[in-house]
Amino acid sequence: MKSIFTLLFSVFLMSSLTAQTKQNVDITFDKESLDIGIVKRGEIKTFSYQFTNTGIEDIEIEIVSGCDCTTTDWTVGIIKPGEKGTIDVVFNSTEKEASEMVDVDLYLKNLNPISDAPYLFILDYSFVLEE
Repeated sequence: MKSIFTLLFSVFLMSSLTAQTKQNVDITFDKESLDIGIVKRGEIKTFSYQFTNTGIEDIEIEIVSGCDCTTTDWTVGIIKPGEKGTIDVVFNSTEKEASEMVDVDLYLKNLNPISDAPYLFILDYSFVLEE
């Protein structure tokens, strides 16, 4: 009898966990890493990251940042579940001396209830510098 109870409880627990697949805050990007190819020193490249709010809570972007070579613009305001947004990036290779991978950090105004810190998503792009 005890083993039947344990089995039923395990099945109930597993079905409860799999039913809760959506997180409160979640973003799905079309691409999190981009290869922008060969770049000549002094060249400016523009590109975008597209995303969808796949969580169950409204989100809002606080800031998007990168290195000094990176200028960003993004969807402003509330992004409801199911809605899409864009992060536009302008990369200026003037000061670059070598090929590299650059991080683009996305901070939300939403706070993680566990850490009480803003949610952070890290994107990146890479390039090959041609002199």
